[in-house]
Amino acid sequence: MSMNRNEILEKLKEILLSADESNRDTIHLVNEQTHLLNDLGLSSVNMLYMIIATEEVFGIRFDDVGVGEFQTVGDVVSYIGARLP
Repeated sequence: MSMNRNEILEKLKEILLSADESNRDTIHLVNEQTHLLNDLGLSSVNMLYMIIATEEVFGIRFDDVGVGEFQTVGDVVSYIGARLP
C-alpha cells in the first residue's frame, strides 16, 4: 500500500475526526505542523484511539515507539510512511 505523505495525512485526518467529532473545524485545518496536544488537545484516550485506528487502517504496528514521541501530525505521518510496504 504505497501512499504519499498527503494521502497518509488525509487518512489520518479521517481517523482524528472519528476520535474527536467535537473538534471537526480544527481537524479539517490539520497539517503536518499541527501539534497533537497543543493544537488538537487530544486526550490520552483520543491518542490511544488514534493509534489503534491507525494500526487497523494502515496495517502497521506501533510496537517500538511510545505515544509521547509524537509531537506533531507530521511525526505520525513520517512514522506511518516508514512502515508501509
